[in-house]
Amino acid sequence: MTIDEWKDIAAATGPESDNVRRADAGHPLEFFRGRDFSGRYLLSLAAEATAEGLPDLPRLNGIEVRLEKVAPGRVRLVLTLLDRNQFDLFRDLADHLLKATAGVARGDNSAGLKLVLRRLRSWHDLLRRRRDDLLSSSEAIGLAGELLFFRDQVLARRTPTEAALSWRGAHHDEQDFALGHWQIEIKTQLSTSDQRLQVSSEAQLDAGSARLLICHQTLAPAPAAAHGSFTLNSLVSEITARLENIGDVGRDAFETALEALGYVNRAEYDEMCWVATSCRAFEVTERFPRIVPSMLPSGVQNVRYDIALRECEPFVVDFDVAMGQAFG
Repeated sequence: MTIDEWKDIAAATGPESDNVRRADAGHPLEFFRGRDFSGRYLLSLAAEATAEGLPDLPRLNGIEVRLEKVAPGRVRLVLTLLDRNQFDLFRDLADHLLKATAGVARGDNSAGLKLVLRRLRSWHDLLRRRRDDLLSSSEAIGLAGELLFFRDQVLARRTPTEAALSWRGAHHDEQDFALGHWQIEIKTQLSTSDQRLQVSSEAQLDAGSARLLICHQTLAPAPAAAHGSFTLNSLVSEITARLENIGDVGRDAFETALEALGYVNRAEYDEMCWVATSCRAFEVTERFPRIVPSMLPSGVQNVRYDIALRECEPFVVDFDVAMGQAFG
């Protein structure tokens, strides 16, 4: 199944029904692909069965799995894609289910349904093994901070494709953003945390001939209804929506960066809700408190260290002025 095959199907005309087409006329089971009233992609399988005696429905991240009773002794299994960023995964899952049931006797939808549910359970277990490792709280906060800067500063001053290509931290560059002769490193922490900058290597605060800014942001936990509050998932969704029509280069760069940083849309990331409380900029000059490679004895490498924020105060610069220079 290709994205074009799915997009050729219009959204359903009302909330009480879906707009579907037979997925494969030659397949022995009644699989349908389509879209619901909200335009979300779906795959369904109708079968003569009851819910009793069927395996439990698995929970798939970003995909709703539900069983509908459509008539006495007849049900419909419906898979609905909730996260459009995972379309490739959804398409692969649909292809897998059709191939896995291709040998079922024609019209034996009951046996096919049971096989599909077993395959969904195996798929769930596979994805869980691959994605069980959630970002730690500090990793989630760090990613949220980079996304905030991306949304509020970079997208406001660069085209979406230029913005996506400037996000370099996920590609093993030492600094998070590259903007011509400027490099910008984002440091984000909770407002209640010890006020210190965590530096991950001896090269992170060494930009060579480029000018280097540190953007230090603080976040505070907030209720979901609070003005300006956000979650990691909501930030990703908002930015993704703004990048939807920019072409493959920019969109792929953004999605690759998210993947490299270990982000996968997970319900757990909606449980952490924050509001931004401060944002300051420091320019890293020769006198800035730091460790750079030239300071290290031969053989010493991979240095990680902390800088007390109070020691950075002499290097604070006006944030708006600094952004104007960096993006000028």
